[in-house]
Amino acid sequence: MTALHEKAALVSLKGSTWKATVPSKKATKAAAETHGTTDKWVTASVRLVEKHVLEGPKKVLGQARHYLDGKSAGPADGKTIGGLPLWEEGWRILPNALNEQVTRNLGQYESEFFDKVEELRAVLPTAIDTARAENPDLFVEANYGSIDDIIERYTFLVEYNLIPDANDIRSDASKEFVETLKAQVKGRADRKLKEVTDKVTATIIEVAGHLANALENYDPDNKSKSPFRDSAIDKVRDLIGVIPALNISGDAKIDKARQDLLAAVGNRSAKEFREDDNAREDAAAKARAVADNINNLFD
Repeated sequence: MTALHEKAALVSLKGSTWKATVPSKKATKAAAETHGTTDKWVTASVRLVEKHVLEGPKKVLGQARHYLDGKSAGPADGKTIGGLPLWEEGWRILPNALNEQVTRNLGQYESEFFDKVEELRAVLPTAIDTARAENPDLFVEANYGSIDDIIERYTFLVEYNLIPDANDIRSDASKEFVETLKAQVKGRADRKLKEVTDKVTATIIEVAGHLANALENYDPDNKSKSPFRDSAIDKVRDLIGVIPALNISGDAKIDKARQDLLAAVGNRSAKEFREDDNAREDAAAKARAVADNINNLFD
């Protein structure tokens, strides 16, 4: 069996932003009186600045998380990665073949995040003045602290680690304990390796099924009803490119699915599929077969 620690590492993305809301006894009391109840049943919070002021860093952090989930393309190369399987406690399994690509894109996200934080720093004094002027009855200066205090709440931390290798365990404990510990470490790695295979299989089914649906439902005489977007083809091509990296176990069935997915789209563009009924029908049938076949093989 493939040793997971030889084929992959671990990556973690942790980030935080300023929530900019605080509980308010005064607002809670007013809400309770308005609705004829007490603070036993209702609580109210106050927004410290307008919501749109905070969107920049929050949006970038969300995009970075979606990138690791395989739901959005990276800012450095415009490509998706199919989603990295979870290890534990926020860590994800990062195939060695994707190390450089993922590191580059996370680095770009980090730069964009702190650029947005600096933009926020510049507008915060005005945003706080607006809150003071427009919400004077609930404005409490002590809720804010300094601008530096607020900015320090913004973090974006990418960490990498190695996957434990049972053969590297060294201990002065009893032989039986060491053997038990090695078995647990190896067992966890083997389970995670299967989860990696399950993850890439599920991604293939999802992407192939989405392509089949988009092709089948597209009506050239009513394009707005079920549009066929370029992204449908882009996601397939991105997945085709990363399947070899995600297929850590070297499973022949997954490689076959990749070849079949490639055959489904060929070198046609989304525009060509929109304009060619026969090409759409043929590609839809092939994509549907990819999803169905791999689902049956791994069911």
